[in-house]
Order: sequence, then structure tokens, then C-alpha cells
Amino acid sequence: MHFSVQRRFAVLAACLALAGCGKSESKVVKVEGQKVIVISAVDCADNTGLDYDKCLGLVENAIKEHDKVAARYTKLADCEKAEGANRCDRIGEKSYRARLSAFQIVLSEKPVAVPLYAIKDEKPGFRSASSGDILPDADNVTFTKSADDAAHIFAEKKKS
Repeated sequence: MHFSVQRRFAVLAACLALAGCGKSESKVVKVEGQKVIVISAVDCADNTGLDYDKCLGLVENAIKEHDKVAARYTKLADCEKAEGANRCDRIGEKSYRARLSAFQIVLSEKPVAVPLYAIKDEKPGFRSASSGDILPDADNVTFTKSADDAAHIFAEKKKS
């Protein structure tokens, strides 16, 4: 079952990357402590100045964190009521959790990544398991083109 969740996320990431149609025209200038929202290891490597292997390790660690901290529900209906329609993954016989949607990379001497989830209202953005909403117009965070596109897609899905 774990492979299936990873495979679905890889497909989502590929679709979102294709929606961006090519590489971003502007790269993030690496600033100590800068927060960058990405949707995949490739998106991270293309936009943060970190190499792909480093980004892959960060994303894998964020997925492990997601496995530990994502809200869990015993019924799909309860999960979708809390997270929104089509924003939950089945993780066991009778267990569901919020679907992983993006990653926040903190550029520092030892970069870290945090799993992110679709925002709960109709605004484009993401949220972490432990803090508030992260919006594309925030001063202290940079969304890659792919992450910005994904945030807007999730907001549109919430409206329908």
C-alpha cells in the first residue's frame, strides 16, 4: 500500500510539472533560512540551488515525517470533511489521512524539508501539520512555478 501512495504522488508531481510546461525562468537565490515551496525533488533541484540527490533525501525525509504527523481518520467521510473532497489517502484497512501535496524546503547550512497539505479553504496555498497556512504572497516564502500552479489547482478543486 505504501508504494501505491508514493506512486500516486509521483503521478501528481509529474502532472503538475507538465502543467508548468518547462523549467522556471527564474531560479531562487539561495538565502540562509529562505523557505521554498516545491512539489518534488526535481522541482527542488531546478529551483533551489541544491543538487538532485540532496533534494531527493530531503523529500524522502519529509515523506517519513508525513507518515508520522498526518492527521488520521477511521472513515473516508470524516477525512474528506476535515481535509476536503479528494484530499485523503487510504493507508490501511480502515484508516485514512490527509494527502501530501507539496514540501517546504528551508535553505540553511543543513537544509530541511517539511510535508505540506492543501489549504482548507478556497485560497491557493498549503499548510503544514504544525503551523498555519502558507500563501503564495507571503514575504518569507517563495513558491516555485510548479508549486504555485498546484496551490491554485487545489484551490479550484475546493470551490467545485
